[in-house]
Order: sequence, then C-alpha cells, then structure tokens
Amino acid sequence: MKKNISIFLPGVIILLALALFLVEVPYTIRAKGLVKPVKEWYLQKAPDGTLVNILEDHITGSVNEYKAQEFQRGDVVHFSFNEHLLRQRRVHRGDTIAWVLSHDIDMQIVRKRGELAYQEALKEVYLTGEKPEAVQMAEEEVELARQEFETQKKITDRIQHLYEEDLVSEQDYELAVNDLKVKQYALEIARANYQALVAGEKEEEISVIRSRESDLAQQIIQLENLREAMHIIAPISGQVIRQRGLEQQGEKEVIRLADMTSVLAFVPVDSYERVFIESGQVVWIRHEGSRTEIKGTVHDIDNSVQMINNQPKVFVTIMIEDNGNNILLPNMIIDARIQADTLTLMDYLLRITRVVYHN
Repeated sequence: MKKNISIFLPGVIILLALALFLVEVPYTIRAKGLVKPVKEWYLQKAPDGTLVNILEDHITGSVNEYKAQEFQRGDVVHFSFNEHLLRQRRVHRGDTIAWVLSHDIDMQIVRKRGELAYQEALKEVYLTGEKPEAVQMAEEEVELARQEFETQKKITDRIQHLYEEDLVSEQDYELAVNDLKVKQYALEIARANYQALVAGEKEEEISVIRSRESDLAQQIIQLENLREAMHIIAPISGQVIRQRGLEQQGEKEVIRLADMTSVLAFVPVDSYERVFIESGQVVWIRHEGSRTEIKGTVHDIDNSVQMINNQPKVFVTIMIEDNGNNILLPNMIIDARIQADTLTLMDYLLRITRVVYHN
C-alpha cells in the first residue's frame, strides 16, 4: 500500500505541476460603473437670466459647444417650449425645442422697417418729380426771368416800331435791344441753373437714399437672423431626459437631451489591474436588478489615477453600441465583467493572490 502511494503521489504532483502551466482559465475583472450617453446636450438658466447651451462629448470628456445667450437689461423676453415636440420624447437634430422672443429686438425691427418705408417714400418723391425747396426756388427764378424777358421783348418790339417811324432815337433803340439781350441771357442762365440743380440733386439724393435703403435692409436681415438665432435648436438627435433636482451652483437646468442608442459606462478598476486591460476586450454589462447581460467593449483607459474610498483607481470607458429599448439609462449603476485575457492556472493563482493581497 505504501508502495502504491509512493508511486501515485509523485504522479499527482507531476500532473498538478503540468496543470499549473498547461491548463488555461479566463481572467475576469469585476467592478461597478456609471452609465452615460455618448453625447449629451443641456440648457441651463443662470440667476441673471442668461441661457447657457452646453454640448458634452463623454467619449473625449470635453465640451464640444458652449453658447451663452445674454439679454439686455430691461428687455422683456418670452420663452416658449415646443410642448408638442417634447411630449414625443424623441427629438431630431435641427428641431426647434423652444422659441425665445425679445421685445427689444422686435421693436428694433419695427423701427428699422419704418425708416426703410420712409426712405422708399422719399425716393418716390424724387423719382416722380416733386421738388424740394431749393429746386422750387430755382424754378421760380426761371419763371421770373422768363416774365422779364417777355416784358422786355414787348418793349423792344414797340421801340423798334417807333424807331422805324423815326419817333425815337437810334440810341434809345439800341438800349432797348441791349436790355432784351441781357434779359435773354438771364433767362438762359436761370434755366441752366435750374436744370443743373434738378439733375444734380436728383442723382445725388437718390444715390444717398438707395445707400440708406441698402444699409437699413441689411440691418433688418441681421436683426431677423439674431432673432432666429435666439431660438433653441436641438444640436443632436436623442430623447428628453426627465430628472429632478438638478440645480447646481446657482444654475437651473431647463432641459437635457441625450442620444441613448449607444451609451458609455465608466468603470473604476484597481490601478494595478490596468496592465491587464486592453482596448477591444469584451465586457458584459448588467444593471442591478436584472439578469440580462449586454455586450460591450473596452473603448479607452485613463492614463491617470484617482482615489476612490482611499483606493487608487483607473477609469475604464466601456462602449455599448446597442442599447435597444433603452435598457441602460443615464446615471444607472451597472455591474461590469471585463474579460481581460486567458491565463495559465499558475498565472491565474498568482493574480488572484495579488488581488487578495491588495484588498
């Protein structure tokens, strides 16, 4: 019996030794994580009335877009949600989520349109021949010169008739003819002055008016564009997130929008296990209270350590491409199983021993 044991025991030891180096077992890292959408947009209202639009990219951990809408002090602003759209819960990129109407901007547009209408009417005055005061005075001077010329012509004709009958001297006749020429020159000068004034004033004034019209039309377009830009437009497609108690640092969240077709899970793992995790590794996700597991993959691994419960942790970003039926919701706590790699039994025991030691 002792002989059999002495033969069997070395065989068992040899088999165990071989098993330690030949048998492979999967190594899984387990941890809890937090669910976040890939991209998230939200609108906040600051205490001073400023509206802040923020678009966050949770993959890169950066803010893709930040826009603040400030309103003039004393301005009356009306904020109206698109209730029909929000009741559908699903919002598409480019949809109008809310209309922002500014009394100040509306009044500016009304004033500019009134000024434009006045300039258009003034242009019509010049184009239809109605004359301003300076042109009217020139026209009256022409009429006066014409009357003086006609009067002098009658006088000259009468003196010429008397001169032909030797009833007046030649000197009186020549003086009358000279006066007629002077009156004729005065009439021609008045007419030339009137025509130059009319032509020059019309062209100059009409040119100025057209320039004013163009400037006012451009100002109206800019104000209308500003009014349109104030409306809240969805920058991404997604669903409206309903969540209470989101006031932070004096800012009140008005609305939040997230695309949940694909989601991320941020999972903190022990820092020493970072070397065992690689991008593309399969991760099985299960939220608390559910037996259904969802497949994900390791998308990224932080290159910095954070202290959580006095333990050094590294965050691993898990990408879940298919979140059909919205199984995973924002801020949900999940259990994650990261299939790190396949190890020999010896390496597995050493790694488990290390885990026990660190814990």
